[in-house]
Amino acid sequence: MSAPDRGPPLRAIARIVDAWSLDIISGWLRFFGGDTRLAEIGLFIRIANTEHLLDDPVLAARYRRGTLAPGDCRPVKIGAIADGLGFDIQTVRRKIAVLQADGRCRVDERGIVLEVPDGGAVFVGQPGDLPAQLATLVARLRALIVDNGYDAVAVAELRAVLDHDFGRLAEAETLVDLVLCQYLARSMLAGAQIFGSDRDSAVIYFTIYVESGRDLARDAQLSRADAWIESDMPDGGRQSVTVRAIARRIGLPAESVRRKVKRLIDRGLIERMDDGVAAIRTRNVVPVHAPRAYANLLSTLAAVRRITLAEPGGSAAS
Repeated sequence: MSAPDRGPPLRAIARIVDAWSLDIISGWLRFFGGDTRLAEIGLFIRIANTEHLLDDPVLAARYRRGTLAPGDCRPVKIGAIADGLGFDIQTVRRKIAVLQADGRCRVDERGIVLEVPDGGAVFVGQPGDLPAQLATLVARLRALIVDNGYDAVAVAELRAVLDHDFGRLAEAETLVDLVLCQYLARSMLAGAQIFGSDRDSAVIYFTIYVESGRDLARDAQLSRADAWIESDMPDGGRQSVTVRAIARRIGLPAESVRRKVKRLIDRGLIERMDDGVAAIRTRNVVPVHAPRAYANLLSTLAAVRRITLAEPGGSAAS
């Protein structure tokens, strides 16, 4: 059991959240053909088009589920995208041209609107997938707290949002999807802050971190040993992951992944194991990443809670 002054077990929580997040991030990247800049631009457009819905009770009630009407989307200008992401405006123009050629956005004098799959949700392959994914995350986090006996004070903030009944997620699937867009944007921004303009390296590092530490998230004993930022990684808590597996997971070309992996090794962020594949050295980045991941999680679950408490007519339940 943790001592009360150690705070929440940030690394144990982050490992569960990160494994879940990778499914969302990798799906978004594959949707954009493994082009990390294109994916980030697409995400920026999606949020700019729709974030006002979450603050407008009438529109939120109208679009709890289903496809957004074009007139209710707010177009965004290319200059705003470049400024918001710190990209060169010519790069943004080239990427927008790719989106337009693929039929994934509409462009007119007002700006750009992203086209999303039928049904209005970005991250779902089939109706009901998104609520199931969130329910799985909530169940795993609840199990982590209960099964490991962490101090009640240390995990009180997380327990407060997990105690909410998330059973109504399916009633507001489109709005929950928009919250996840914001979650993903914050996650990608955090990676950009650590790795600068090299978005590919940020995604590859994150993938290696998650895949090489899956046993830590699944095994209760290993999870307890690795629970806090200052913890040393336990023996047996690291798995190898191949370049080919990384490329398949996130949709980047294997040769591009191989070059980035070599650079990450040269920087001392990952290392090559005996069987010739890369695995993570967690102590370098985790002290920065885990607190951000925890704050992002709490913010996201609180937003989802507000949505599911709102009545279909637009009023919030008490």
